[in-house]
Amino acid sequence: MTRWKAAALHALASLVLVAAIAAIVLPLWHPWGLYRITGVLPLLGLLLGAQLIAGPLLTLVVFRPGKKSLRLDLAVVCLLQLVFLGFGLHLLWQTRPVFVVASDMRLAVVLANEVEPSDLARASAPGGSHLPHGAPLLVGLRPGTARTDHASALAAFLDTGMDQERNPAWYVPYAQVVPRLAFNAAPSTADGHPAATPADAPFRSLPIVARHGAGRLVLDAGSLQPVRVVTY
Repeated sequence: MTRWKAAALHALASLVLVAAIAAIVLPLWHPWGLYRITGVLPLLGLLLGAQLIAGPLLTLVVFRPGKKSLRLDLAVVCLLQLVFLGFGLHLLWQTRPVFVVASDMRLAVVLANEVEPSDLARASAPGGSHLPHGAPLLVGLRPGTARTDHASALAAFLDTGMDQERNPAWYVPYAQVVPRLAFNAAPSTADGHPAATPADAPFRSLPIVARHGAGRLVLDAGSLQPVRVVTY
């Protein structure tokens, strides 16, 4: 086997590996097309680039038929590739969406590394006291009903740079904000455009924001459950 063939086979294996990771990560952690605004696609691109550099490229450099230390060299290459893979998977884990928070006028995607552990302990919404391992949890945002609520939220933002959307202590079950969403959501088509006949529109839409992008979240008009994220 020539070194070019060895590198090509290694590249193919690396591509299959990253494709398998993407096939698991995107539908599991980024449902409804959240990947369009969460910044996971550039991370997957970096992971693929790291795998190609740490794997096939180094294989091309070290591979020599009949070389005495070939097995050891290839083992080191594979070990280095596994290190890069582990680091990439850690980044994907730390930046996965954990909450989709609905307020009156929009929804916000909160990533795992945007939530403080101390805030999780004060969560009141079911499931809000821990970061989900699978799909992000759909929750509502409790409106401030007293001046002390608004004052404490403002103080927390000034002290930590975090607003209520990133603070699980403000979360309530999604069902509690559905009436407000139904009032504010715009009748739309399946792709998020304004509906020609608002009264009969089967979908509603609201803005959705994340750290790395923004778009509109299309909701089912009846249940107000998410359908898909669209960007323009």
